[in-house]
This record gives sequence, C-alpha cells and structure tokens, in this order.
Amino acid sequence: MKRFLTMVLIASPILVFSQKNFDKGYVVTKSNDTLRGFIDYKERKKNPTTFDFRSAMDGKTQTFTSNNCNAYGVDDAESFESHVVDITMGETDIDRLSSAPDLSSRTDTVFLRVLQAGKNVTLYSYVDKVKERFYLKSKNGTPTELIRHLYMQEEGVKRVVNGNQYIRQLLDVMRESNPGIAVDQEKLSKLEYGEDALLELVAEINQQKLTKPKHSSTRFFAGLALNRSWASYSGAHDFASPTAKVKVSYLPMLTTGIDVFFNPVIGKLLFRTELSLQMSKNEIAIRRGDDIYKHSFDQYLAVITPQVIYNMYNADHFKVFVGIGGGVNFMLTRNDEYVALNTVSGESDVLNKPLKMEAVNYSFQGIVGVVLNKKIEISAGYSPYMPISNYGVFNINVERMRLGVNYLFGKK
Repeated sequence: MKRFLTMVLIASPILVFSQKNFDKGYVVTKSNDTLRGFIDYKERKKNPTTFDFRSAMDGKTQTFTSNNCNAYGVDDAESFESHVVDITMGETDIDRLSSAPDLSSRTDTVFLRVLQAGKNVTLYSYVDKVKERFYLKSKNGTPTELIRHLYMQEEGVKRVVNGNQYIRQLLDVMRESNPGIAVDQEKLSKLEYGEDALLELVAEINQQKLTKPKHSSTRFFAGLALNRSWASYSGAHDFASPTAKVKVSYLPMLTTGIDVFFNPVIGKLLFRTELSLQMSKNEIAIRRGDDIYKHSFDQYLAVITPQVIYNMYNADHFKVFVGIGGGVNFMLTRNDEYVALNTVSGESDVLNKPLKMEAVNYSFQGIVGVVLNKKIEISAGYSPYMPISNYGVFNINVERMRLGVNYLFGKK
C-alpha cells in the first residue's frame, strides 16, 4: 500500500499536465460565424492566449488565438472576447513598486474575460504575469482599462500611494449612462479596485440585479478514518537494531476541514485545509539474552494539514484524485515507559530512562481517493516517517497510513 501511494504521487504531476477537459462551448470566428462544439477548459490564473476546440468530442483539435477568432465561451462557465487594447505595465506588487507613477503601457490583441454584460456597459478582466486589470466598454465603444497606478512615496514617511484614476472614469460613465440620477461621490471615492466591488457597481450602471455565482468556491467536510501508525528508532541506539520488534497501532481518527476551489466551475484543482484528531499507542521491544526491553508511549495529536488536491478524473458523479501537503503536528506524549522483563523469573523493572518528545513537528502527507455522487469521499493517505525527538546520534520516528471516509457538504 505504501509503495502504491508513493508511485501514484510521483506520477501525479505527469497526469495533471496531460489532462484535457473538453466542455460544451462555442467559437465566434473572424467572419462572425458561430461554431458549436467543445472547448478545452483549463484551470488558470492568467487570461488565455490560445485555446483548443473540437467540433465533436472525438473530432480533430483546432487551436485558436486572439488573432483568429472574435470570441469563445464555455457553456455555464466563462466567456472571452478578443479586443485590441492598451495595457498598463505598472507593478502592483509592493516589493516592486516604483517611486513615481509608472505610466508605461503596451498595445496588444488579447482575450478579455467577460465579467458582466448589460444594456449600458460591459465589464472585463485581464490578468497576465504583471497584474490584474479591469476594462469597461460602453454600448458602442471599445474596452478601456480602468486605470490604477500604485507607487511608493519615498519622501517623508514611506507609504504606498493609490492613483485611483478609475474612480474618475467610472464617475463619467455613470453620468453618461444614467443622466439625471444622482451619484454618491463619497461612496464612489471609496470603491475598491476588485472584481466583487466593480461587479456591484456595474450592475447598478446597467440597472440590473447582480447574479450570484452558480458554483460555490468552498465546501466543508467531516469524516472518520482508521489510522495505522508505528514508531521506530534510527541511529546509534539499541532499539535501532534490525531485531527490534515494532508494535503497530490501529486507532480511529476524526477529520474535518474546508476546500477552496481554484476554479469552482471546473472543480479539478482545490486547496484543502484539514484538521485531524488522532492518537497512537506505540511499542518497540528488543531481546537481550533472557531479558526483553520495551519502550512504550501513547501520543495524542492535533494535525493541521494544508494540501493541494487534483481530480485526475473529474466526471460529474465520480472523481479520482491525488493530493500532497505538509502537516503541523501538535503532540502530547503520555505513559512513556521503559520496562525490562526477565523471561526466566518473570520479574519486570521500570527503568528511569525518559526521553524528550517534541511537542510540535512537521510532516509530509500524500493522499489518493475517489468521490462518489459529489458527497462521499473515500481516501487512503500516507505520511513517511518523521522524527518526534531531537537527539544528535539517534531519533524516534513515526510513520502513518490511513483509510477514511469524508462526507462533503456543498454542491461541487
């Protein structure tokens, strides 16, 4: 089982990057013909530069760019339009800000993601390696970037200056689109440069209700697992002998946590934060002549494990996933004893050889599993041996495997 999990986790990056995810969609060509078929819909932060299209699921793949099509979309998910736009290049990363407004820009033909289309204006977003930008297009106009220039003021008290040109741009659009309607300029002056805030304002400009996303970006889970663990010694210690016998502990484990989807429409890639409560009963024994020496101890653990999970197979009612992450382990050790038992006389002595166990340490975790009917998750996990002590010439290490079931709360 341990070897199988390791092989799957090693192979998972290859499987991830070779995945195709063709969903129903459309393409609008340069001649304004609309082609219905299937789009390879990928998880990504940046706006696409190309996309693959098939007229039939098993048909030939065509690659389109922003230069040879006007628009494309995936049904009930996202849509993009190709436009020639000016793109500001000023940084927004605080560590790379200039000491004065960076007014540099470039002109390019790119795919803009449609955030909201209405009777008065359309709101778009564009993300590249530099930053995220938003564009607004009036009914008969072309997309214009809503401009924000951030820079670091060096004189006097060092601070970040927000050049909010987008506020004035939006004020002009609001007055033009809805003449005669009073604008709350004080409220507008505090508008954040972000998708949620801009969507709310654009809905007001278009005099329409702001629709909620069809797919939730988060879900909760809770479950129960069987935890298999064992402790062993390594280094220069009698208990590190190949003849040492290790007792394997089988005990229940409680799990709960939250999943955050990278793209809730696709639902392939997600970030999971898991809290598990578990315990183990450990024993290592070695025989020396007529005497058997045993070291036994119990551990109670609360483990917080951030991890990345990818659904390699992502059908609606059946998914196969792999995950990888690192855990922070808070441990409490109890009943820590060294015992020497004489097999001839039957007498035993408790030896005063206490060892210091770490209260906090770190671990690696890999997981594979399946999801059934969007609600039941069955998984197997493995944590390679980790030291739970901190000695120079030897250490005590623990390995863990688990088999568990989670119930998923949510619609994804």
